[in-house]
Amino acid sequence: MELKLELLEYQETAIKSIVNVFEGNDKNTFDNACTDGIRSNICSLSKEQLAENIKSILLENGIDEEVAKLEEVLELTIEMETGTGKTLVYIKSIYEMFKHYGFTKFIILVPSVAIRQGVLNTLTTFKKQLEEIYGFTPKVFEYSSKRLNKVTNFVEEQHPQIMVMTLASFNSEDKILNQAKREDLFANIPFIEAIGRTNPIIIMDEPQEGMDTTNSIKQIAKLNPLFKIRYSATHKVAKNKTYRLTPYDSYKQGLVKKIEVLTVTEKNDEATLKLELSETKNGKNPIQAKIKAWHQSASGKIEFKNTKWLKDGDNLGKVTNNPSYLKYTISRINKSLRTGKWSVSFHNGVEIFEKQASGNVQNIWALQLEWLIVRHFTKKQKLQEKGIKCLSLIFIDKVANYVSDEPIIKNLFIKKYKEIYPEFHDNKEPTAEHIEMIQGSYFAKTTKNEFTDNETSMRKNKDVFDAILKDKEGLVSYGDSVSNKIEFIFSHSALGVGWDNPNIFNIATLSNSFSEIKKRQEIGRGLRICVDSNGQRVYDKHTVSDDERINQLTVIPNETYETFVTQYQEEIKEVYGHSGAGAGMTHTHKGEKQNEVHFKRSENETINKAFKRFWNALAKKTNYTVGFDEASLIKRSQEALNTIEIADYVAEVSSRTIGSITEEGIVDEFGGKENYKLKAHFSALDLVEEISENTGLSYNTTIKIIDETNLENFAKNPPQFIHQASALIKNIELEEMIRGLDYHLTDETFPFEFNDFVKQVDSSQYRDTPNRGFYNRMLTDSYIERQFALGADLDDEIICFMKLPAYYKIPTPIGNYNPDFGIVMKRKSLRDGKESEFYFVIETKGTNDINDKKALKESEIYKIECALKHFVTLGVEVQYKAPVKDYQYFKTEATKDINALIEEA
Repeated sequence: MELKLELLEYQETAIKSIVNVFEGNDKNTFDNACTDGIRSNICSLSKEQLAENIKSILLENGIDEEVAKLEEVLELTIEMETGTGKTLVYIKSIYEMFKHYGFTKFIILVPSVAIRQGVLNTLTTFKKQLEEIYGFTPKVFEYSSKRLNKVTNFVEEQHPQIMVMTLASFNSEDKILNQAKREDLFANIPFIEAIGRTNPIIIMDEPQEGMDTTNSIKQIAKLNPLFKIRYSATHKVAKNKTYRLTPYDSYKQGLVKKIEVLTVTEKNDEATLKLELSETKNGKNPIQAKIKAWHQSASGKIEFKNTKWLKDGDNLGKVTNNPSYLKYTISRINKSLRTGKWSVSFHNGVEIFEKQASGNVQNIWALQLEWLIVRHFTKKQKLQEKGIKCLSLIFIDKVANYVSDEPIIKNLFIKKYKEIYPEFHDNKEPTAEHIEMIQGSYFAKTTKNEFTDNETSMRKNKDVFDAILKDKEGLVSYGDSVSNKIEFIFSHSALGVGWDNPNIFNIATLSNSFSEIKKRQEIGRGLRICVDSNGQRVYDKHTVSDDERINQLTVIPNETYETFVTQYQEEIKEVYGHSGAGAGMTHTHKGEKQNEVHFKRSENETINKAFKRFWNALAKKTNYTVGFDEASLIKRSQEALNTIEIADYVAEVSSRTIGSITEEGIVDEFGGKENYKLKAHFSALDLVEEISENTGLSYNTTIKIIDETNLENFAKNPPQFIHQASALIKNIELEEMIRGLDYHLTDETFPFEFNDFVKQVDSSQYRDTPNRGFYNRMLTDSYIERQFALGADLDDEIICFMKLPAYYKIPTPIGNYNPDFGIVMKRKSLRDGKESEFYFVIETKGTNDINDKKALKESEIYKIECALKHFVTLGVEVQYKAPVKDYQYFKTEATKDINALIEEA
């Protein structure tokens, strides 16, 4: 089986967001990038040019400069939600940087062996497919102090090199790379200095895992990077963020699995596991209490200890710096008259008592495992028919609970597996051999006879290490190998960051009390879209029902839904400033769906009849043709290229004569200055080939453009000229595409499929629309949409409105487009009292201005312009309004249109 390489738009955008930073850079060759036998990466751009390129990318990607955290440093940040393919993105970026600029030296820096192995796997898996695309294969190797000849080759080779290494391999002075007194030095200098002379581009994979400590910054600086590029979903430090894919964006676009949180814990059960009432005091001041709880230090360390004295109104989450307690605000500290026992009550309904027996954590583990196995078998039956193998991942807090003389969790798992297996397998009993084979664990035994998930020890256990870390294809395939048989993977913290598998469909976290693994990291192990036995990604349709969905990750925490979600939202807030950037989740408690909301069609006949008339006008499908006017394209491109101004390559020479030097200072006389033109040296470039490749134009068309272009500016700085020329031509191409775009009606129509439905959503994901909604409530994606829906529902001139269904898609040359709202308005004629209907389609955005490039991406602008042509083709019946920021703006614009239509009539 071979995993298939996909061409995904969002990944290509992330790649361009790095590659385009170097637009205009002189292409590195042997002649200009090789000194004393060392091939280096050379950047010919000034800081100002780099800053200008970065700002252009931000504008194109719709990222605010404040969000991007611009700094004058040679660093870039790419933020991608876990499971969306960041490893493949930076690997393809390396290929692109060699292709465009001739950069040859790359270091992929990783925080752990697990992540390093994942990177090496990805490079190996897609090696052949990438070679077919790019026509070359970089030399890839894993750094080892025992194979320093590979480091020597890295320094000297002209061919692109990728060295994959952990931070631990050079983060102290005694490491071999840092040693200055060795017999095998490179040109009598330490290897780290030799590497530094190549100016490598350093890819920092999960940099928040220790790459920004004072020592790490110092050690990485020795590598003298041309640029550092950060890749993660959870950056702690971000500089020059040129691309951002939030959890919400990836969730909404169907780039990752949907998330179901299946809880088994009741509020008071959770409290007895996580809280103890230690002391109380009742003096002159209000009654106070000390509660033993899990405190989180600034460094992230977790400790179970007493709080300070607490009183009514104190929030346990803020006191302990632990987001899992944010729903615990003290409402009352009381002593019972009947029992004489002290208790503390919280606003969330939880109550704890002094000397209360701690909850039985093993009962909760048993429930977690029971539901994990049930979900596993249920999904396995459905997925197996589609050639998809189902995997489940179990995190535990102590290795000894799985591998020891008394492995509590392993025993619980076997017991529950035996109980549940017959229900899904025609009452057959599983054999002991089968139960052993379906379990895989990332643990090992040390020489001290202790069990651990330490990477070095783990690696000695080769079969399991290879199965879990190296054989991703085997884990997602059916067969007879060790990895083929594994269905349940048990691990500790080592798989908490960086490792994932596309066919993880269920995750459970079994711990005594508080899980130190971040919720986003925990969920991230199973977010990736699944693959079938042919290595092909299997996507769900946007219109798929929850019951039929394939890509659904079930997370079974050891806490309540409220606690789990609160922690997740706090992590999101920490990164994005608000919880709205997080992924949506559904809640199931012990198999029963929670937060079910019913969406019912209006029973009002006026609304139903008006909407059907509106849909008849709206539902006509269109297709398009694009007719390029080549002569216009050539002429406009020639004119644009002749406006390019490249500054002369000059040096200013000035003279000053010193008259005297005293304690007061220097007295000098200005002797004059002159500017001298210098001769710049650039590597040879094929102007036609470069512009053709950058713009997609044929050689013939490109030659016609160049023939009538003044090439004096090209001679001054070829890379800069090509950069500017390509950008100008691409803009003209898009404008000509819109100009030549022609929509025509087809014989097809969108179906009238509007039935009542039920969705698991929380209150922030919908808005009640009882007055004029085609449904009694409406799903919304943003605050702007919710406010718009509120305004429409309260407007007496609205007959009905609704959020347009996901299947209403308008085809455009740059992808399908789904508008937001459909509205039917009414207006009574003053002349004859006759009431008329007017139809509108609306696209809500954060601006009312189509030319506001800070609020709108280029792709959004072009889709809106395409949609304008689509709705013109439908006829005057449907008016299209875009972009619209608020309801009042829409009402003003709609009133103008209605008045104009009435006057025409």
